[in-house]
Amino acid sequence: MGQKTFLALVMFVMAYGLAATTFTVSQIPPSCNGDESLLTFCGPYMGNIHPNPTSDCCKAATSVFDKAMATGQGIRDLCNCLRVAGPVLRFQKEKMLSLPDVCRIKLSFSMELCIEG
Repeated sequence: MGQKTFLALVMFVMAYGLAATTFTVSQIPPSCNGDESLLTFCGPYMGNIHPNPTSDCCKAATSVFDKAMATGQGIRDLCNCLRVAGPVLRFQKEKMLSLPDVCRIKLSFSMELCIEG
């Protein structure tokens, strides 16, 4: 009987986590369309869960930043995404600002625009 109770508890926690994740994703602004990989792979770094970004984070960040820098609207959309989603996902300002440097990504814009603006 104890194993069944434990299994039921584990399943409940997993289902709750999935529901909470879906709720958070629903709050991501439409401008994040196509930028989800940055939020997913770099979330643990920008949320201060991991001290350093993973290689997958840096790959996703490079792709998302390159896409954004292709047009002025892309930069505005990415910055809007980070301004709105960052607080919801509890991203740390310092980590968001340092991501390009830590991943060795040269930007044509200041990350301050994406945090303060």
